[in-house]
Amino acid sequence: MADGSLSQFKATLARKIERNQKRQARSDRYSTSYKNSDSKTEFDFPKLSESELEKVKSDIQKKAKSERKKELIVIVIVFAIVTLIILYLI
Repeated sequence: MADGSLSQFKATLARKIERNQKRQARSDRYSTSYKNSDSKTEFDFPKLSESELEKVKSDIQKKAKSERKKELIVIVIVFAIVTLIILYLI
C-alpha cells in the first residue's frame, strides 16, 4: 500500500512539472544565444605590402630570439646556482 495521499502525489507531480519547465526555459534561453556558430567570424586585418610584411616578420623573429636568449640565460644561471649548492653540500 502506498504512503501519502492523492493530493500529496498531485502536488509532487505539479512541482516536478514546474521544475522541468523552469529548467527547459533556462536551457532555451542559453542555447539561443550560442546558436550563431553557423556564421563565420570575419576579421578586419589591414592589408600589408610585401615590404611591410617582411618588416613585421623580422620584428617578430627579433622578439622571439630575444626571448629565447633571456630564457637561456635564466636557465644557465639557475643551473649554475643549483650546481654550486650541490657542490657546497658535498
